[in-house]
Amino acid sequence: MMTNKWIILILSLTIILILISLSTYAGIIYGPAPTPVVYTTYVITMNLTDSRPTVQFLSGISSEYPLTYHEDLLIENVTPVWTATAGREFTLYIANASETTIQQEVLLNATANANATGGVTWILKVPPYLVSPQPVYANWYIVITEDINGINYVVFAFETGNESLTQLLTELSSVGGYLTALNGEPYYLWNYYYGYNPATNSVSEYYEVGLPGISVFTMWVGQGTNASSWPSSAFPEILQILKFSFNEYVNSSLISQLSFIPNATIGELTNYGYTIYQRSRLVPFGPAVYISPILLLPNGTLINPTCLPNTYYLLQVDYVTQSGYAIPVYETKNYPTGLYLLNESLFFGGYLQTYDFFNESVIPITPEQYLMPLYQAQVSEISWCSLQIFNSVNAGINNVTGNEMVKVNVGNATIGDEKTINNTTMIINTTTSGKTSMQYVSTSINKTTGPMFMINKIIMELRLRLG
Repeated sequence: MMTNKWIILILSLTIILILISLSTYAGIIYGPAPTPVVYTTYVITMNLTDSRPTVQFLSGISSEYPLTYHEDLLIENVTPVWTATAGREFTLYIANASETTIQQEVLLNATANANATGGVTWILKVPPYLVSPQPVYANWYIVITEDINGINYVVFAFETGNESLTQLLTELSSVGGYLTALNGEPYYLWNYYYGYNPATNSVSEYYEVGLPGISVFTMWVGQGTNASSWPSSAFPEILQILKFSFNEYVNSSLISQLSFIPNATIGELTNYGYTIYQRSRLVPFGPAVYISPILLLPNGTLINPTCLPNTYYLLQVDYVTQSGYAIPVYETKNYPTGLYLLNESLFFGGYLQTYDFFNESVIPITPEQYLMPLYQAQVSEISWCSLQIFNSVNAGINNVTGNEMVKVNVGNATIGDEKTINNTTMIINTTTSGKTSMQYVSTSINKTTGPMFMINKIIMELRLRLG
């Protein structure tokens, strides 16, 4: 028979167990739930192309700059508008470039792959407080990057004037939209471009968004130091024995390695250079695609390519023997141009620059139209080494990816300093190889002072005497 003491003990234990069970159950069922966030979604779709000039621009220079016109038209006749963008991964960033009206920093981004014709769709999820009831106002950075081996290369960058985030997102989401520059001038994102249409085997017009950071060019090789025509009797053999290679190095890393044999299609279209240069029997190579080495670090820092150590382009022409052995007959190591601003807002630059024997000058190798004299009054040169596009507290200032580090030193200027870059002059060294059948030409093109308002492709020359 149980005593009152035992009954009280058992009841006490039972009550404690029931309370523990109820407490646990109640915590699972009735505990506080997270507050759902309903985002405002913006869908931004663009057809992306490279830095080729617009149809309108080409038609305007045909008589005043016929050489440039024919060179650029050749690129558009032989390459689709998506030749440099199809299947690539692009990230869109939107960040405040000035203090916002809510006293908070804003960063929106989305990543997507372009389709087979260069079309890309970004889906941005925007917190509702940024667009309603009162939209946030600020100057804004719009940046598009391409991912190559885990590194983000800036192919488009623009700073707007003061406007609402709603207005900006609406313009970006609209086919035919435009951005407003700091000086109030409109920058039309969408333009018409010529491009080869593989479906019709002809040239068509396309409505696209151009990316200044991606360039397409052709290379022409002539004989002698005046880029003269090759002898007619030897020309068929010349077309069989020359090869062209293009390598791009960024911060000592090889990011692009291309090799070409003479392009017979371009040769036939131009009578091997005659319709462009009024001289025949030049050897055409390409088209080649390269990206400007403008880095966007994970911490949001944009780097001027002139401040990146060991960043250059290596161009080489080889004589290929019957046994397949390649002997270099021309090699040139060239450094990128600096950055420029159009109407204080559009960033562009980082272009391959090399010596053009045809024009006897150093020129940027890009079809970018904003380097033409027509835009000289609207273009200014950038002197800083770095620009903070957005802030990331989790990224070190020099961290790029994994264990790779970017350490920028230009004299006393490092990342974070805004000091003028000391430019050096062009150096050209010419030596004669031990072989009597050829002359080996080696050039090193360094940074040049001041903006270069010229545009051209290059005619590289070598003296090759067939024995």
